[in-house]
Amino acid sequence: MKNMKRITALAALCALLLAGCAGPSAESTLPPGWERTWVRVGNLLGVEPMEGFSPSENMDALGVAGLYYATWTAGEGETVTNDEDGEAILYDAQIYLLFQQFKEDAKAVPELGSWQNRERENYEAGEAVTETHAGQEFTVLPLLKGAEDNPYARGAAAFALHEGGWAICVELLCRDSFDGDAQVLLGDFLDGFHCNDG
Repeated sequence: MKNMKRITALAALCALLLAGCAGPSAESTLPPGWERTWVRVGNLLGVEPMEGFSPSENMDALGVAGLYYATWTAGEGETVTNDEDGEAILYDAQIYLLFQQFKEDAKAVPELGSWQNRERENYEAGEAVTETHAGQEFTVLPLLKGAEDNPYARGAAAFALHEGGWAICVELLCRDSFDGDAQVLLGDFLDGFHCNDG
């Protein structure tokens, strides 16, 4: 009888824990003022929909390490094979969002520099400019021409340090077939950013 009570108590505890894992509805967990139509990335960013681009991936599996990743795509996907016989799907244009939280702002700065250096290794880059979008200052780097083995011909990338040790990197990369100004479109995308500082 004692074992039966213990099993019943354990079953009730498991049910409670599983219900806790499911969590409240997405609507009830939204930060104040946020819309359900925005793509929520981690617990920092809400991103408004942008015409011509569809949400694709949204990974917070690395959130324990403070790293978050999401993508948006435009156009039909085309499966291509790379030099190592691996397959990838390429779109007319793709937006990549990566952000990582550090313990303090000063620790995020070197990571931002490293991300910018990687862009310059993969693209012939133009002169960086400072732009403000949605109240956040970004360093925007025009990506004029991709390296020979790069499937994306051009694009633009933006980098920001957000208070609280957040390093943010956003790329908008285009194939030759894409008809659009990457830097203008990237600015439009960044205008739809909403940070949860609560």
